[in-house]
Amino acid sequence: MQQRFQGLVYSVIYGICVDPCETWDLTQEVFVKAYTCEAFWDESFNQKAWLVTVARNEALKYRRSLASRLRYLARFCGFEADTDAAELEKRMIRAEEAARLRELLLKLNEEERQIITLRFSAEMTYQQIADEMQIKIGTVMSRLSRLKERLGIELAEDNP
Repeated sequence: MQQRFQGLVYSVIYGICVDPCETWDLTQEVFVKAYTCEAFWDESFNQKAWLVTVARNEALKYRRSLASRLRYLARFCGFEADTDAAELEKRMIRAEEAARLRELLLKLNEEERQIITLRFSAEMTYQQIADEMQIKIGTVMSRLSRLKERLGIELAEDNP
């Protein structure tokens, strides 16, 4: 189960945190929660949707935490070296794709990163994104359209 959804959970969290070290830790925390959730193992349970929601919530909780801000400050000042998580990121996403992704995501505010990540990494529909973020579907559609235009990226979409 972890291998099947690991990339999805990682990308949802990374889209919000933009920090490979913390993203890896939070990814593991999401799977620990999944393993301890009894309902998760029922056949009728939507594991993908649950994992996306928990990943997003964990990432948002981390972003709001004091520890997050202190770690960022320590790395910014050069007090904390890169860890093996940075190496893991390079294996999961080719180096040039990771650099381009970081560049694009850093241009966005937190809400914009969430919308892009939920649509293209988590492959959620507009309605699922609207429900998850508690905004109108038209808002999701217009924001995605403006984001794609602004970033100059063409992302293939199968279903609106």
